[in-house]
Amino acid sequence: MVMEFFKKGFKTLKFKNKKPSPFGELEEKVMDILWKRGNATVREINEELSKKGEKYAYTTIMTILDRLYKKGVLDREKEGKGYRYIPKLSKEEFEEMITEKVISEIVKANPSTAVAAFSGIIEELNEEELKKLKEIIDKKAK
Repeated sequence: MVMEFFKKGFKTLKFKNKKPSPFGELEEKVMDILWKRGNATVREINEELSKKGEKYAYTTIMTILDRLYKKGVLDREKEGKGYRYIPKLSKEEFEEMITEKVISEIVKANPSTAVAAFSGIIEELNEEELKKLKEIIDKKAK
């Protein structure tokens, strides 16, 4: 699925709006448009960016989309002379996968430090989140 993204394109994470992101600035903008629209062509994405006062060459957006496709984040369907690009996962699914990857790497690197940090985070969870966490732990304990 999108796990090939981690092999091909997952090198660094930047934190944007308190969330980890493997995307560069323009990649992030392009993905946000795709996640909001569901799919788009190079021209449609360029038009969306232009509405926000951001001007890019058609080939710049085409290159970004091609790279995201090659990294395994997007699917594409031939449309006329170009392609229509479709995200493989919703934004929520992608963010969950990234978060899982980050936590997994931290736990592998230093389990005791990760557990100590996690125990501090638990104190900030609301009742519903704690209930969900307990269900996950109970399921794993069986």
